[in-house]
Amino acid sequence: MNFTEYVSQRVASGRKLLVPYLCAGYPTLDHTLPLLHALADAGADFIELGVPFSDPLADGPVLQAASLVALKGGATLEKAIEAAGRFHAERPEVPVALMGYTNPFLAMGAEKLAQKASAAGVAALLVPDLLPEIWDHLSAPGMPPLVPFAAPNTPDYRLQELGRIGGPFLYAVAVLGVTGTRDSLSDTVPAFLANTKAKTGLPVLAGFGVSRPEQAPALAAACDGVIIGSALAKALDGAADPVQAAKDFLKPFREALDKAKA
Repeated sequence: MNFTEYVSQRVASGRKLLVPYLCAGYPTLDHTLPLLHALADAGADFIELGVPFSDPLADGPVLQAASLVALKGGATLEKAIEAAGRFHAERPEVPVALMGYTNPFLAMGAEKLAQKASAAGVAALLVPDLLPEIWDHLSAPGMPPLVPFAAPNTPDYRLQELGRIGGPFLYAVAVLGVTGTRDSLSDTVPAFLANTKAKTGLPVLAGFGVSRPEQAPALAAACDGVIIGSALAKALDGAADPVQAAKDFLKPFREALDKAKA
């Protein structure tokens, strides 16, 4: 089963997807693989593994700081792919999507990236600073599918174009701005998510700003699930046992989504 089918089947079953974002190499390189397992154990449907980058335009201060720590600790695109491959060999039932920025991917080169990502079982690529119209810059045999993004100010005609371009799912940015935890989200967000799902015909996952378990069901009711990044990074920051901290953080989100469905 490919990743697009995996997502579609989970959505069709009525399950609300829970997708944590983990910056590779944070808090240390040695933590990456155990943290992937911890997130899978806590109920992740799939995991976004972030590639640290020195200029992460879409990321707020929390993920920028995590990326800097990871880079200083020796994290690279190749090491992120290596961790994804080791995890895939041990837990193939939990896909890993690679999230990163255009420069590191292009620096590796499309053919080499496709070869390494395919060999590692990487399920998809998320590249927020690469428009779908120029996805051919990362076109090569075996390249994992790319995921489109939309924001609350994306017009309907553009949403329809993104639906035609397609992808395993659409990443709906729930707020205007960079990543980061929010105490509350605008009342207009559910309508934006529902409209995005209707106009694109794609599974829609909401990210940017989801920080507490009680926020997740309301968002997921209007789409197909939630993506959580900055709040997880904050939970790992300074934790004596990051692996346990990751489990303790994510489980309440899984429970809230499952309870709302029931």
